[in-house]
Amino acid sequence: MPGRLCIHSSEDKSVKRPIFAVVIGINKYDSPSYDNLRAAAEDADRFSNYLTQNLAVFRDNIRNLRDENASRSAILDSISWLICHPEIKKNEAAIIIYFAGHGALINKDIQMICPSDIGTELPTCDGHTKIVEGISGSLLADHFTDLSNAKGSNIVCP
Repeated sequence: MPGRLCIHSSEDKSVKRPIFAVVIGINKYDSPSYDNLRAAAEDADRFSNYLTQNLAVFRDNIRNLRDENASRSAILDSISWLICHPEIKKNEAAIIIYFAGHGALINKDIQMICPSDIGTELPTCDGHTKIVEGISGSLLADHFTDLSNAKGSNIVCP
């Protein structure tokens, strides 16, 4: 995805680092405008299992979001969780963000990921509603830049 910020650490690979991850898998979309998928959540489950079983990542170090729990706000909150996590020391931990689900284009040139609640209506404070939008590549890049500034150049987006 153009605009996707994926930074790999160039430091010595022999040093074992703690790993923190956000793993997102969406099969079920709330809006009928988005077809449900068959294997995205299972792919995310397999990746999460790989982290815990093969890489010995603590379950508490992984934020798993599936289907209805992978709303726009939950995805952005999970990136903020990484930014604010006190156990992630700058340049000491590896950070992984994994997404399996729909992607789409905005106006035929801006890429986005589609949270599970994309296209649905949410009530606003003033009594109106707003349509939930996708998460654009530029918004993700802004969040990843904040994450990189807070925790270092050790982010992987497989």
